[in-house]
Amino acid sequence: MDRNPYAPPAADLGEVTPPPEPEMEGGMTLAEAEALRRTYLTHEARLQSVGTMMLPCAVNVVVGPLTGLVGVVALLAMDMEPAPAPVLARLMIVMVGLLLTAFGVMSFVGGLGLWRLDPKHRTLTTVVATVWLVTFWYFCPLGLWALYLLRSSAGAVVLSPEYAEARRRTPHIRFNSHRETFRALALLVLGVTLVSLRAWLG
Repeated sequence: MDRNPYAPPAADLGEVTPPPEPEMEGGMTLAEAEALRRTYLTHEARLQSVGTMMLPCAVNVVVGPLTGLVGVVALLAMDMEPAPAPVLARLMIVMVGLLLTAFGVMSFVGGLGLWRLDPKHRTLTTVVATVWLVTFWYFCPLGLWALYLLRSSAGAVVLSPEYAEARRRTPHIRFNSHRETFRALALLVLGVTLVSLRAWLG
């Protein structure tokens, strides 16, 4: 009897195992990287929204030098033997200009780094958020929110070299961060509203 050419082979081929997944740096597989991204995707978007809100503060890079220039011109325009009080006031204008310039640079570098989720900028963005909290009343709610996102355990994971490598290996995983940006903007509006009410109520 002729052999059926369509019959399955009689020999035992054994169990066929798929090849192992390629590992990333640090021993993380692509599947593990995807799982890590999906776990912290919302926190990732929230941190990026805070970075977006920091970028407009970079306008102080322009406002600060102009303010300082006004103070310098005022100092040069004074008489040779001015009274102490006007000198101090003009020096304060120069100092405010320098502080605004420094804050503008920090906001730009930190905001851009946070928007990119660069682990190296976690400390800098924490400083900017702290300045929001203690200096600008209308930034208080947003500052509290930013500090929570930055210093929480989830923030430590998202702003880590391992997570940065996971993001590099999973560019196909994306998240629409517009909703989180609107949330951050709503916190800023809340701060402005509270400050306005406080001023109105006296």
